[in-house]
Amino acid sequence: MLRDRLVMPIVLPLAILAVIGAVLFGLSSILLSITPTAATVTAIVVAGGIVVTASMAASRKQVRLSTLGAMLGVTAGVAMLAGGIALAVTGGAEEEPGGGERPVVALAAFNIAFEPTTLTVPAGEAFTIRFHNQDAGIQHNVEIFDDPEFGGTALFAGDVISGVREVDYPVDAIEAGAYFFRCIVHPNMTGEMQAVESGPDEPGPGGPGGVTVVAQNIAFDTSTIELPPVPTTITFENRDAGVQHNIAIYADSSVADELFDGELVTGPTTIQYEVPALPPGDLYFQCVVHPTMSGTVVVSDTAGGGGGPPPEPTGSS
Repeated sequence: MLRDRLVMPIVLPLAILAVIGAVLFGLSSILLSITPTAATVTAIVVAGGIVVTASMAASRKQVRLSTLGAMLGVTAGVAMLAGGIALAVTGGAEEEPGGGERPVVALAAFNIAFEPTTLTVPAGEAFTIRFHNQDAGIQHNVEIFDDPEFGGTALFAGDVISGVREVDYPVDAIEAGAYFFRCIVHPNMTGEMQAVESGPDEPGPGGPGGVTVVAQNIAFDTSTIELPPVPTTITFENRDAGVQHNIAIYADSSVADELFDGELVTGPTTIQYEVPALPPGDLYFQCVVHPTMSGTVVVSDTAGGGGGPPPEPTGSS
């Protein structure tokens, strides 16, 4: 019979594989859109539903096509229902009420250590820690405390993830002040965090004149950095994974007179450079590893209320 020779041994298994593939594809999109914990629970619920449905079908004396069709339908229904509930409960990408996105702070784990070990985050508003675990096969996470001894309950505890993997940790608003972070798996991995309020005269954490420069795809995101002639900060974000960058400032493009040499950092990571007072005028900056990454530092001739005239530049002219 055609049913015994073609439908049952060939067509039916191929049809079952096609349905299973479609269910897995749809479910995977949902699992990638929710938190790791919710994804694990959803996968367990779906697997349990498949086992129960298959057991009921197998317990029958005779398995008909209608029975197999019903089993596949129930399996697909359980998968989509569980995924839909998880997505509705946890939500997708993290956004602030009103459609605004959270500020993002980059942090990496590499060779069982955080990089950087000092973070500056906004005070009084929710933000996201973009955590990149670069240690293959090793588990890390991020916990935040207001106690340098890490006593009491963590203000925030991110899910433990195995490397190599990147995850976004949504952190609720914290008050201005000093905080401390660690990895729960490796307590020797620690760092300090400063929550800083941004006022109308302060473009971001770091005080008057603080600016942010990003390196991505072996290029800076700006060709001009504007600074006051007083000590200030540059928040430098290196987004090139596994690549070293920095910011060095010189009197001119000959790079003979070095005025500031920022620490080399391997991406993805963020570091704050404490820049000394620089002479007013047009200066030159570049990455010492990639000299084609360069631009102009414009130092104003007024400090905007900051203290005193700038010192004379040091070094050879």
